[in-house]
Amino acid sequence: MRNPRRYLAWSPSARSERGIKMDNKQFGKVFGGVFGAALLVFGTANAGAYAVDEWVFPSAEYGDYTYIGTTDVSNMAVADAKTLFLGQASAIRESSELHVTYLDATAKYPLKDAEISLDDTLERAESGAQNDFVFDLPESTTRSFLKKQFTDVPFTEADIAVVHQQLETALEGGQSVTRVDISNDALEMQPVEVAQSSFPHSINSIGAKELIETLNGTVIGPNESFGFLPKLEELSLLDASDAELTEIASAIYGAVLRTNFLIEQRSIGEQMPENVPAGEEAAINQALGVDFAFSNPNTSSFTLNVYLENGELTASIYGQPFVHTYYISTASDKEVEPRLIKQYSAFVSSGKKVKQEGRDGKRIEVVRSVLEGDKEVRVEPVSSDFYPPIHRVEVYPLNVPETPATDANGDPIPQPGDEGFIDENNNGIHDPSEQTGEDGIIAGDENNPETGLDRSEDGSIQGSGQDAKTGTEDADQDEDRENDSSADDEPAYDKAGNRIDK
Repeated sequence: MRNPRRYLAWSPSARSERGIKMDNKQFGKVFGGVFGAALLVFGTANAGAYAVDEWVFPSAEYGDYTYIGTTDVSNMAVADAKTLFLGQASAIRESSELHVTYLDATAKYPLKDAEISLDDTLERAESGAQNDFVFDLPESTTRSFLKKQFTDVPFTEADIAVVHQQLETALEGGQSVTRVDISNDALEMQPVEVAQSSFPHSINSIGAKELIETLNGTVIGPNESFGFLPKLEELSLLDASDAELTEIASAIYGAVLRTNFLIEQRSIGEQMPENVPAGEEAAINQALGVDFAFSNPNTSSFTLNVYLENGELTASIYGQPFVHTYYISTASDKEVEPRLIKQYSAFVSSGKKVKQEGRDGKRIEVVRSVLEGDKEVRVEPVSSDFYPPIHRVEVYPLNVPETPATDANGDPIPQPGDEGFIDENNNGIHDPSEQTGEDGIIAGDENNPETGLDRSEDGSIQGSGQDAKTGTEDADQDEDRENDSSADDEPAYDKAGNRIDK
């Protein structure tokens, strides 16, 4: 007889129930495996994020006194700082300005293509410190900017790379206006002659020639000053005249005028030198300490060369090429005429003696035109030089003999003490002899020899038609006056302009 339990165990229904139990168990194992894997992945992801927060960013938030650019991020979470700068990055770029200076020109860099790298900025930021933004500038923008704004300046590819890095570093300050000077001695471009002055010289002394050799090749560094007299101290014995030193200093001054260098000290003499061009004198006086000095305002060095060649004194300056060209001219060059000064001396008996010939003076106005290519950018006043004239001096005798007075006939009039001197009225003046005519007119007056008198029987004095220059009578004039019946009809006026009734 069959065992009922065994039978039941192998019945179809029993097999089905057992299969279900086995499937549930297997599903549990699979589900558990999947769930564990999910937990592992989730944990790994969280651990990675935690590792990023902990390892990439030193702390979850910045400490006290932490700034990025000009923004205070103290005690701010790194994620919050990133969110803040994401909203400000565009505004920072649009409001920022980058002014680039190369020697004597400044241009504004286009920041529209610049990007702020927030990840690098936040990664490098240190708590409790002033931190900078990290900018990304396209090197192509820098290349085209230099070519457009500083035309004819031969930047090499190495120079462009150096300038590009310099600009990015300058922007990291996060300032609204950033200024950077890119001209420096690190640039690879070859130096060129940027200015020159040359004119015939009268230098003969060995000392002056030795000074020229000393000055030749002088390097004037960035923001460095140059003084002429201190250079003389480098020579133990200097046998050179002030006139020779003035020519050397003037040649250097002429070259400096054609750069953007700053003139610190410059003087002129009492007379304009013969060889130096008008307006380009730089006088030197060792006894009085009159010096010539200038300074280099650029961030790159320049070399001064001075030499004698073919009868001319030349001064030239070498360095990185300027953007602008400097042209010197005289806006006004006027002669100032001397005055005539008369002196009297007992040592001159007659005629005159020329003590000083005299010479014209000069008034010179010098200007400098600044050109960019063929376009005049501006005109700057340079100097107003005045050389006073040397006046002409003439010396005359101390006592000048007087010309003897003569009468109407040209004969000398007797003076007191002379024979024939008559002074009836005791006034110290000779009374001429009475020469009466038909009308009783006496030529000459005791007070005015040029006026005739009529001493008639009635004692009255009447004017005559006597010639004022010769003292003779003008009879025709009297006759005309007597024959002119219309003279009585003419109105008469007194000295005040009032009419007198006749």
